[in-house]
Amino acid sequence: MASGNTQRDGSGDTWWQVVDNLGRQRIYDDWSPGLTYDTNADDSDKTFTVPTSTEWKIKSIWVSYVSTSTAGNRQLTIEIQDASSNIIARLKAGTTQAASQTRYYLFAPDVPDLTAFRDTNHLTTTMPTWVLPASYVVRVYDSGTVAPAADDMSVYILLESRPV
Repeated sequence: MASGNTQRDGSGDTWWQVVDNLGRQRIYDDWSPGLTYDTNADDSDKTFTVPTSTEWKIKSIWVSYVSTSTAGNRQLTIEIQDASSNIIARLKAGTTQAASQTRYYLFAPDVPDLTAFRDTNHLTTTMPTWVLPASYVVRVYDSGTVAPAADDMSVYILLESRPV
C-alpha cells in the first residue's frame, strides 16, 4: 500500500512524496499536460487566456496559416500579455509569408531559429518556456494585418497546466 503527503516548497511548487508498497520513494509535481487550440476559419488573430486559478507552462505553439490572394507579406507574431493587456513579450517568425500560400510554423524551445522555410513550407522559431499566471494572454496573429478576417489560421498550443 502506498502512503504519501503533499508539500509545498519555497518556490510555491506543490509536489507529492509517495512511498509505494515496495518502499520506493516517488516525487510528483502537479503539472498536467494539455492542449488548447483555435481552428476557426477567416481569422488570423487568435487569443488564448490562462483560466482563473491556473498557471500554464507553454511547451510549443504550432500554426497552420493559409493566406488568401490579398497582396501583402504576413508576419506571424506571438505576444504574451499580462492581465492588464500590457505586452510583456513579443516573438516574430524568422521570415514573412506572401499571398496565396500555406505555411506551417513551430515555435518551441531548442528548435532551430530559421529565417527561410524548410521543405518550402515549414518554419521553426525558438522560444523560451513561458510560465504564465492566470489571466495572462497568448496572442498569435499576423502583425502585418494583411487580411485578418479572410486568412485562415489554426493554432495549437501544447502546454502543461496546474492549479494555483
